[in-house]
Amino acid sequence: MGNAMKRAIRCISAVMLTGAFLLSAAGCGARELTENIVDDKYDNYYEVFVYSFCDSDGNGVGDFNGVTQKLSYIRDLGYTAIWLMPICVSPSYHKYDVTDYQAVDPLYGTMEDFETLVDAAHEMDIRLIIDLVVNHTSDQHPWFEQAVLAAQLGRTDDPYYDYYNFSDQPLAGYAQRGSVYYEARFYSGMPDLNLDSNAVRGEISDIMRFWLEKGVDGFRLDACTSYYTGDNQKSAAFAGWLQSEAEKYNPDCYIVGEVWSNRAVIQEFYGGGADSFFYFPMSQASGSINQTLLSATPADYYFSAMEEMDATAGDSIAAPFLGNHDTGRIAGVVGRKEERVKFAYGLAGMLSGNLFTYYGDEIGMVGSATDPDKRIGMLWDNDQEFIIYPPGTTTREYEFDGVKQQLEDEGSILNYYKRCNLIRNAFPPIMRGESSRIPYEAEDVLIFSKTWNEERVFIAINFSQEERTVTRAWEGELAAALTVDGEIELRGEDLRMPGYSIAIIS
Repeated sequence: MGNAMKRAIRCISAVMLTGAFLLSAAGCGARELTENIVDDKYDNYYEVFVYSFCDSDGNGVGDFNGVTQKLSYIRDLGYTAIWLMPICVSPSYHKYDVTDYQAVDPLYGTMEDFETLVDAAHEMDIRLIIDLVVNHTSDQHPWFEQAVLAAQLGRTDDPYYDYYNFSDQPLAGYAQRGSVYYEARFYSGMPDLNLDSNAVRGEISDIMRFWLEKGVDGFRLDACTSYYTGDNQKSAAFAGWLQSEAEKYNPDCYIVGEVWSNRAVIQEFYGGGADSFFYFPMSQASGSINQTLLSATPADYYFSAMEEMDATAGDSIAAPFLGNHDTGRIAGVVGRKEERVKFAYGLAGMLSGNLFTYYGDEIGMVGSATDPDKRIGMLWDNDQEFIIYPPGTTTREYEFDGVKQQLEDEGSILNYYKRCNLIRNAFPPIMRGESSRIPYEAEDVLIFSKTWNEERVFIAINFSQEERTVTRAWEGELAAALTVDGEIELRGEDLRMPGYSIAIIS
């Protein structure tokens, strides 16, 4: 299917979906809301580790067909895009060490299964991006096997010798194979590619073209700061090269990069020209969302953090998130307290940019000790007979109910996530707008507006766990409410807001 046709389908689907999802603001008689999907690069993203998500054939491992079966679930939650963690052939369970970039790992199914998944996602107006791991390959990749043999034999004219960085002396960040040393910043089984090689860049271009022609809508870039370790400017430029190269094959290709660093470094990477970079300062225990919940002046803290994130992205697309496959899950970060799990996502949901959710966070899954602990199987039902545990798992627990039970509970974490996503989809300025604070004398109440394309919404947030009455400081009427418990009510000029609540005025 051509890119133009896919874009047309997204536009048509947006119109059709406008009447398909209705959301009533709790209490208050607010009007029903409808999705207003804009045909651009802004989406609510759902990160999926295929291995642990849904097993369709009973072999104990998740697969592409399992993801396809759950597309309606993902879309019904208000997610309009999916990021699949690595899917290429690999000797590891996590697949961040690739041995064949143009084939899917048979553990997940066939290429036909993957193509079916892509087509089904597009039919539901869901974009799909995949992990692009090009900082390094597996040491079992044919490129490396040929290159390291050439290095050991001194055949520097071998075409694959230039694919990697070799030395005859031990260097920091290098591993040893026989008589030679090679760059391997993560570990010896992941040799770093020589990204200055024209041949390597040609291979990477072919890889992107291959997957874009399969219908994927973009890429998540792994380990961007390691492209040229210690040289952020060159690494950022390479990320920008990936963006421009991908756009040769799909002008609408979306790229988001992993820069696990501070705001200044992330801002430096935006200068390279790629669409987005994950905003790590907003995530994890030390991040601004969790710290807002702990702050004595939460309104000031949250709005300042929002302004900093927006300034970091500039005219590009911010990519906030609460956690991912490398971090402790948000439910554990906020002390496994249901009201805080909900409110943390509500605060993230009011941020601009593409909000990324790690699978299972919408039901409050926990996990923090080892990488496999952070990637255990999705709990679809409390009573399911088998749960996937990746190799190396040490902790096997679920703090809250499974999907089936939470879908039936209007007050569940899952249904809170859904309401938040649908609000983001209903009001385009929330994802895209420029923020402006409205003066209000209360440390635990924040009122601000977001304006985009001549459309303006006001957002009021009660950061306190106690009820607050907020006097009108905005134009418009209450249009949607997001609460962890209770209802928001508009009484004359006063807005009664229960603890940890968010009101959308339009």
